[in-house]
Amino acid sequence: MRQSIPLVDGGSLVGVVAQGDLGWFVIALDTRIEELDRANFSDAATAERVVRAYMFRQSPTRAAGHA
Repeated sequence: MRQSIPLVDGGSLVGVVAQGDLGWFVIALDTRIEELDRANFSDAATAERVVRAYMFRQSPTRAAGHA
């Protein structure tokens, strides 16, 4: 059976990490992570960590705080 893990940010579903034939991959539902859509990872935890780090780097509030 295939498994999937929802990726939620601030109460909104932004994507899903799903188990595929070659490991785990991201299904982007939000434009903030569309560059990671279909990216493959060895495990779900790594995929989730990468998505969260990517979203943190893209965060306008983070960029504004370092201006």
